[in-house]
Amino acid sequence: MVIINTDPKQIREVFAQRLKEIREERGWSQEDVGRMAGLSKATISKYEAASHPPKLIHATAIAEALNVGFSYLIGFTDNRYVQETTIITDLFLSLSDDDKKELLSYARYLEERKAKK
Repeated sequence: MVIINTDPKQIREVFAQRLKEIREERGWSQEDVGRMAGLSKATISKYEAASHPPKLIHATAIAEALNVGFSYLIGFTDNRYVQETTIITDLFLSLSDDDKKELLSYARYLEERKAKK
């Protein structure tokens, strides 16, 4: 069972922390993120400071700009790559049975290689 936190203050704080974390990981400025999301640097700064709750339309635009799932950004999931998971699933389902087996084999190879490091 998934318990979704609906406390506005906590959502605002998680959003602020994740926005800043991802932005800094990528070496982007607040202005960069604002430009990609169609927002001002001041708006991004307020969101990162958790001083203002993000508007839904802004949070969605920021998630798209950062290429992460909206649910991750607001703290409803810890899976940052919801969009990629959906793309991979759709791609997998479009393959023939033989290609699905080959893709699974390669994924297992990558998993084993990671475990050896």
